[in-house]
Amino acid sequence: MRTLFKKEVLVPILILITVGGFIYAFNLSNGLFWDDDEWIVNNIFVHDISWDNIKFWFGHNTLAGVGLKSNYYRPFLFFTFAFNYILAGVKPLIYHLTSNTIHVFNAILIFSLLKRFNLGSSKRSNLVAFLTSLLFLIHPLQTEAVTYISGRGDVLVAMFMLLALILFQRAEIQGKSWRGWEKILSLIFLVLGILSRETGIVFPLLALSFYIAVLSRENFLAAIKRGLIKTWPYFAIVFVYGVLRLTALNFLNTLNFYTEPNIYSESIYVRFLTFLPILWEYLKLLLVPVGLHMERGSTIYTSLFQWPVWIVGAVLAGLLVWLRYLYKKSRMQGLVLHVDNSGWRIWFLGIFWFFIALAPVSGITPINALMYEHWLYLPMVSFWLIVSFCLVKLFGYFKFKKQLIAYCLLLIAIGAYFSFFGYQSIRRNILWGKQTEFYKDILKYEPQSARISNNLGNLYFNQDNKEQAEVYYRQAVEVGDDFPQPYYNLGSILQNRGDIIGAIKLYERAIEINPSFYYPYQNLAVIYAQQGQLTKAKENIELLKSLLPNNPRVFYNSALIYISLNDRVQALADLQEGIKYSHLDPETGQLMKELIKKLENQKTK
Repeated sequence: MRTLFKKEVLVPILILITVGGFIYAFNLSNGLFWDDDEWIVNNIFVHDISWDNIKFWFGHNTLAGVGLKSNYYRPFLFFTFAFNYILAGVKPLIYHLTSNTIHVFNAILIFSLLKRFNLGSSKRSNLVAFLTSLLFLIHPLQTEAVTYISGRGDVLVAMFMLLALILFQRAEIQGKSWRGWEKILSLIFLVLGILSRETGIVFPLLALSFYIAVLSRENFLAAIKRGLIKTWPYFAIVFVYGVLRLTALNFLNTLNFYTEPNIYSESIYVRFLTFLPILWEYLKLLLVPVGLHMERGSTIYTSLFQWPVWIVGAVLAGLLVWLRYLYKKSRMQGLVLHVDNSGWRIWFLGIFWFFIALAPVSGITPINALMYEHWLYLPMVSFWLIVSFCLVKLFGYFKFKKQLIAYCLLLIAIGAYFSFFGYQSIRRNILWGKQTEFYKDILKYEPQSARISNNLGNLYFNQDNKEQAEVYYRQAVEVGDDFPQPYYNLGSILQNRGDIIGAIKLYERAIEINPSFYYPYQNLAVIYAQQGQLTKAKENIELLKSLLPNNPRVFYNSALIYISLNDRVQALADLQEGIKYSHLDPETGQLMKELIKKLENQKTK
């Protein structure tokens, strides 16, 4: 506690709080949208913190609350959504305050973690830690994880991993065993991190690399061996989690997000080659963050000799050679056990932290996208650690050489660079609050994105501008056939217009693309019931019941169809099953009670 109130610690923390609070104040009035609708607004299982809801979070994937399937499993993230919903419903202020606060807190944790690097003086170490945490805080790439509420998993898992790493560091410095509260609490934080976002599985490797770079006082191979002994409980937790995700919690092929085989999903070699140019794109975004947008398209590479695959691979090989050179230099100077003037420890932690943190989204397993800006949320810490270390060394060089002009010019350049980052972050925060402009901005860069065109169509539809909505739905349909939503949405417009045949074709196409996409079934059931085709109506409602087994409205509608089929036994069975979930929809629950009473009275007569 005394350390916290020291000037060299308190002042940087106050700066981080002030700067972060100012930049992210510009998102406080932004509404919930995009995946927020499915994850929060329409997901009744995050509208309350009850024992039933908690069991649901731990037993289902993230989209189960709206009747869909996904590979994601994030129960603790949903706990934070439920907490926000209890406080504010769907009013955005509390949601943004929560995400913003966690982000600022993460910057403080990074400063606290990195200032323990032994760089010759506490002032030098503190400066490197402060610059790293400040760049992490204000970089505009971070808005995708912070301002987008459904992206909160990134800030949550980072917070828990940083807390676990700090406790691990503290316990090691004090020589405490696994019986100490610090390491036990770090294990708890690891579990919470994994339950916030799946990328928490990389923590054991982060802890191992941190041990080698910061805590070890041995040679490299001995540090690896002892580090594995020190971190084995973290690996054990990740192993247990992995077994569960591949068995009981394997909702939709955990290790492959693709429903159909393709050249990318079937070859880890192709995924590796494709990842190399993405690294170059990430580097450009880190250094010059312009043209930021979501839903980025990427090229699939199949040969090492394609441009720019080979050049990025050569740079990576050069980094390994550079690390080996720094290590040998530090050994020759006898500094591995003491002060890291050579920078070997900084470079080692920086390089390995970056690639470890990116590993889950690098193509090791084929996931649903090749590149997202928010995937750099935690990896960028290591990048800016190296940059900050080099900047501090450069300042020291100019100061030692008494080159005052160069010193001042460098200071001005850094100030301008940081201001540019802050300005870009504010612009992004503002743009995130203008939904129509936000989607149109993405379409400037990714005109072939069916998802963005569909989302823009939804916005216009909700604004009762169905003509413009239809334009974007048709644009989404024309792009490709791997996305069912625009077919359903366009079908709904045709159905309202009276083009039932056209609507049926579009609904059937949506189901063909994704048989688990439940929306078309309910519309088809209504259409066939209205046409008197009760057998087809029954087929669709039965499929809908299998997809939405906890939805009382589905069972109510099913009962109505079976009544029309003169099957009152099945109608009563549906009503009695649906009544079990009436607490999720009290209005429908009342309708079911009235219908049960009516059917029972008819039976008595």
